[in-house]
Amino acid sequence: MRLSELVRESWAMTWFSRIPSALIMVVVAAMCVTTLVTVGSSAGAVASVTQRLEEAGARRLVVGDGGRQGFINGRTLGEVRAVSGVQSAHALGLPFDAVNGVFGAGGPSVPVWPVLGETSGMARLVRGRAPLPGEAIVSITRLNALRLQEPAGYLVNPDTQQQYAIVGAFVPEPGFEDTSAGALAVAPPDAIAQELRIIVDDITRAPVTVKAVMGILSPADPSTVRVESPTALAQTARDLHAQLVRQGRSLLFMILGAGGFFVAAVVLADVLVRRRDLGRRRTLGISRLDLIALVVLRALWTAALGAALGVALGWWLTSRQGVSVPADFTVAAAVLGTLIAAMASMPPAVFAATRDPVAVMRTP
Repeated sequence: MRLSELVRESWAMTWFSRIPSALIMVVVAAMCVTTLVTVGSSAGAVASVTQRLEEAGARRLVVGDGGRQGFINGRTLGEVRAVSGVQSAHALGLPFDAVNGVFGAGGPSVPVWPVLGETSGMARLVRGRAPLPGEAIVSITRLNALRLQEPAGYLVNPDTQQQYAIVGAFVPEPGFEDTSAGALAVAPPDAIAQELRIIVDDITRAPVTVKAVMGILSPADPSTVRVESPTALAQTARDLHAQLVRQGRSLLFMILGAGGFFVAAVVLADVLVRRRDLGRRRTLGISRLDLIALVVLRALWTAALGAALGVALGWWLTSRQGVSVPADFTVAAAVLGTLIAAMASMPPAVFAATRDPVAVMRTP
């Protein structure tokens, strides 16, 4: 038979055998719904974990000089920025309280972080310009606290009477959210910083980056050094990812296996009920291969429709639960459900094609 004839005849068989076709459609739809609600939720969790690991806050490496040894300076900062795997690096000093110079010591105060070098990469300017040494930018959320309508005026350190001209307002970049509570002031080039914040470009390379950075800093007394590394987070995330993948794979195999079993049972029952019709086709000259293709194509029609309905219902259910299932997983679930139904229908189809048509026609 030609392909067009096989397709037309398989569709006619599907329409004629409504009950078996409906059963196959229901089984495949249930298989796709269960896959999305269970395994799809795990896939969404895996995607969420991966996305969180790609955020700058999760890729932050912090090295603190608790002993004031002076190993965080302009030279080491430049060398750290040149390390492969370092997306950005900034050196900060100990924060101090500063007040609006117009109001003096009795006015409102905010914490100020001295920054070694430029502030780009740690603060996004929304007003004004980038600060130079001896100048400051204020968090956009703290302008009102300083009784400022615009980023203008100056800040004063009440302890040292050091003044910092306010030249702009900023929004902190990821990894520097704590600076939104105050202001950033550019320190002199020869200043010594107390904290080094590094954003690595890949959390899986964090251990290698930490080793390279510590090799550059070379603190004389490592016992006073504070290190906050994403290495432990990366390992935990990898373990969680592997566990979710294993559970999802096992559950998926179970769902597909159960669905394939029920589809095979329905197709086998239909083949046994319609054995005389299939035997008549064999006596009229249809080949075994064409008969197998006819039975499989009939299952494919209903399986494809059931998969479409199943993923639509599963997507709706997961959306109501607040779970985001990846689109590629949804498409894969529909394709897998259809293929499993086709594969499950092949053994009954082979059974029907290999039976003796004469013996079948003699069966009452």
